[in-house]
Amino acid sequence: MFTKELIEKPVETVTGRDIGILKDFVIDTETAKIKYLLVASEGSVMNTSQKIDDKGRLVIETDRLRVENNKIIIN
Repeated sequence: MFTKELIEKPVETVTGRDIGILKDFVIDTETAKIKYLLVASEGSVMNTSQKIDDKGRLVIETDRLRVENNKIIIN
């Protein structure tokens, strides 16, 4: 799967908690791995200390993700 195919997919935690829809991501140029997911959420889904970018998207740091049943699952 290409990274561009991940855009607009639902994001949820390993426990099944819906986070939102993936809008973009940030790649670490040294490791070529996805470092942050930029997720559009509906309402308050994360804790209040969660980072928000200038477009109002959640900035979620993750070192592991998988695609399962057309959803992105994060740790």
